[in-house]
Parts: sequence; structure tokens; C-alpha cells
Amino acid sequence: MADRSWAVLGMAAALAGCAGATGVQAVGGGADPAVQRGQAFAERRCAGCHVVGLDDGPASFGPRFRDLRIRYNALSLQRRFTEISQHGSGEMPPIQIGRREAEDLVAYLETLQAEPPPR
Repeated sequence: MADRSWAVLGMAAALAGCAGATGVQAVGGGADPAVQRGQAFAERRCAGCHVVGLDDGPASFGPRFRDLRIRYNALSLQRRFTEISQHGSGEMPPIQIGRREAEDLVAYLETLQAEPPPR
């Protein structure tokens, strides 16, 4: 039983470290409040598996947010967040994302500039 407790503690510590290593670049002090809330939500709830900032950051399981920005428009992003909230996506479990949080995430994603594709 003690070995099991240590294993659980080790896994929790590893996940906490993964979630803290966001690789997020700040949007800026004068950013729109919705952008700031979206960035905070992304750092708190998404950064464990996605690179949510502009830099490459550590390896991740999910697509980089700057790539999602060019893959989806604002309306399709909000629909996608609703789907994820209800059903998850692939290996991604359902994550509760309310309407306002989805709007904030979209506002944040729209501030990210993806690098142009290589030639």
C-alpha cells in the first residue's frame, strides 16, 4: 500500500510539473481583459498537453495553440470548444469550458501569430 501511495504522489508531482511548464509568452500588460482571462485559462487548464504560447516550449501531446489559430476561425473554435467540453477529442478527455471561457480562449488565440509554413 505504501508503494502505491508513493507512485500516486510521483505521478501527481510529474503532472504538476508538466502543467507548470507552459512555455507561454505574455500577451502584454495592456491586453484586453478577455485575452488575459483566456491566456490564464489556457495556462491553467490546457498547458499540460498543449503549447499555449508563441514559443515552441516543451514537447506536448496536443496541437500548439498558435497552429489552432490558423486552422479554425472564431466561430469554429467556439464550436470545437463546445464539443471538447461535452465529448473530449481523441485522447483528450472532456474539459468543462463554459461559453464565456470559450469566448476568452478565442480572444486569446486570436492574439497568437503562427509562423508562416516553411518553403
